Amino acid sequence: MIRNTAIALLAVLLLSSCVYTGRYDTSSLQRLGSAGDVVVSLDAARLRQSDAAYLLDGFGEAAERVDRISLAVGEDGITGIANGLLSSTEVGTLLIWDPSFRRAEGLPRHYVDKERGISAGVPEDGIVLFTTGDYAEMQRTAFRSGPAYMPDWAYEAIVASLGGLYAQSPASLPLPGLEIPDEMLSRIEEAIILLSEGDGCFVLSGTVMMDSEQGARTLCTLLRNMLVQEIRRSGERLDVKALSGIFTYEGSIMRISGFELDYDKVSEMLPKEF
Repeated sequence: MIRNTAIALLAVLLLSSCVYTGRYDTSSLQRLGSAGDVVVSLDAARLRQSDAAYLLDGFGEAAERVDRISLAVGEDGITGIANGLLSSTEVGTLLIWDPSFRRAEGLPRHYVDKERGISAGVPEDGIVLFTTGDYAEMQRTAFRSGPAYMPDWAYEAIVASLGGLYAQSPASLPLPGLEIPDEMLSRIEEAIILLSEGDGCFVLSGTVMMDSEQGARTLCTLLRNMLVQEIRRSGERLDVKALSGIFTYEGSIMRISGFELDYDKVSEMLPKEF
């Protein structure tokens, strides 16, 4: 429900013909979320140029106007930032005329859809902020200086990739087709997963830092077994040697390398996840 609301809002915000052509700052991505949240960011501009561009067809004009979309998803709700061809004037005008939204009192200027429980505003040209929480607090958090939720190394890796995920002590860790039990989730200290484009598919890579070497070994074995079961269910050829290199561990760190996802599977996931 939260994801449906966020994407529906994003589509509403972008139904306008005006274009903002200035540069925009993506560093606020680092300040999205807090411990337990999963932060996901997608380079929509790069996706539009890839073989998988058709996956954006269902998002209409939003797919043409947004160059990056980032979401922090946690138990308390969702906060997102859209970067792209977005001006404060056009978005503000659109929200004023949208019967679902009302101008909120006080500053910073923003608009509230009480029925869907979501607030939105434009902190600066090129950036739209939306949240199911306290808008003023979320804007202060996302655009202040000082410590950030996402460290520099993770931020740099994600913005250099087609997409990425970062989390500290996550309540969930979405790996398509691989459901991690709560017991194992509670042992994850930090995770980063990067998305790239392979030969007719997406490819996931990354690291998951566990609480111990035993935890890394257990998670590695669990994911290997689930992947084998998924391949057998689909009737695909089982290459044990190749599969053994997808999930590995060293000390307390489990690594993901070359985990392939075909476009059709991702296409099926999009309506469910968003």
